[in-house]
Amino acid sequence: MNTSTESVNFVEPQNSSHSADTASLTPSSSSDILVGEADDSSESRAPIPCTLKSVENLLSITKATNHDDLQEMISKCKQMVLESAECSEERKWLVRRLIELRLRAQELRETTNANTVETCVILGHHFAPQKYYIATSGSVYCDHCSSGIWTMLQSWYMCNDCGFCCHMKCMTSICRVCVHVIASEAGGYTYTKDICPERGLSAQAYRCAECNTRITFTVSKGFVLSCFGSPLKYSESGWVEPRLCDYSGLYYCQKCHWNSLSVVPARIIRNWDMEPKKVCRAAHQLLTLLQDKPVLLLEQLNRKLFSLIPDLSLVKRLREELHMMKQYLVVCPEAKNQGLPWKSGLRTHMLEGFDNYSVKDLIDLHNGILLDEIQTAYDAMKVHIIDTCELCKARGHHCEICGNDEIIYPWDTTVTTCQLCATVYHRLCRSKRNHCCPKCLRIQERQSKHVVNPSE
Repeated sequence: MNTSTESVNFVEPQNSSHSADTASLTPSSSSDILVGEADDSSESRAPIPCTLKSVENLLSITKATNHDDLQEMISKCKQMVLESAECSEERKWLVRRLIELRLRAQELRETTNANTVETCVILGHHFAPQKYYIATSGSVYCDHCSSGIWTMLQSWYMCNDCGFCCHMKCMTSICRVCVHVIASEAGGYTYTKDICPERGLSAQAYRCAECNTRITFTVSKGFVLSCFGSPLKYSESGWVEPRLCDYSGLYYCQKCHWNSLSVVPARIIRNWDMEPKKVCRAAHQLLTLLQDKPVLLLEQLNRKLFSLIPDLSLVKRLREELHMMKQYLVVCPEAKNQGLPWKSGLRTHMLEGFDNYSVKDLIDLHNGILLDEIQTAYDAMKVHIIDTCELCKARGHHCEICGNDEIIYPWDTTVTTCQLCATVYHRLCRSKRNHCCPKCLRIQERQSKHVVNPSE
């Protein structure tokens, strides 16, 4: 069988002492057309005829020159070549410039063809060819046949959504639906909340949950035993070792379950267990896809975690206070110039709400990364509001009950906020008033005095 290899040569611009956008190219070889530093040949450094000084700029190539501009330049240059005298210096210069323009047009076409990829849609996967991609971070394996992919020699495809990789020859045989589609159809990217909901092999008719291959635990004649005594493969009947997925609770064959390790969200929610478990390939891709998405309403799923995990309770309080600070910063011009609060280095969903978490958030909290990140952003915002910015400081409150000149803010631990009118008081002062809000009482009195007369 004949094999053929293809290569794509990319022209890498070289530095020039003059800007490519302003300096015109002298007729030269095609080795440097982008930025246009002429070569050392005497022919390429030939002076421009005086009669062509006025048209030099019309035929100059810059970085902004596109394919349509080049075609127009080529047409003009061809017309000038035909109108020039034979064997004249003008014709020689124009012919060299015409060659240069055509070479540049060819390079643009080759680059465009190399960068244009045709996406194939199969079972929700958006496969893009990776023919010219060479893996540098480990080997690449086909998600369908489990064999390795020779990235330098074989044509292969990868899904842009879930990272499913396969040989070109395996594309027509895949049976796994893209996990991006599964997660979208599940309604808001949700997880399985039960810990390993195993039903048993009999519920699967002793077949792989994905590819329907025959699997069993029974050791029959012809099986080869591993060093642990578990069956590995039965060559005659095609029965293979079943592998349990800790996420879905289903059994898979060796091609669909590579013993990949992932942290299972259900174990975090129920037991605060961060230990990675063995999951199938589909579950591993799904968990990887949803790892950064803040879809876990942790307080609704397991409220007891906040009383058992001190750091989790602290993060909840800091997020609530950050949400209050955001109300000050979003209307402050100075905070906008400093990038607060959105560019404070904090994850965006931490500012948009205070009850949603991602799996990565909980893992980072367990490792001590998230708490440091929140504390740094919290300190930066607090210093801006209380010390740096006069506008934000002017939006502080004074306790109406005690009349103290101290400026208080809603996130202070010694204050309380009225749920009806959002007025801020000292907690101790309001407790002396039996938790009554003076402003709400005034509003009620004013409304009672201005009751509309029905006769009017």
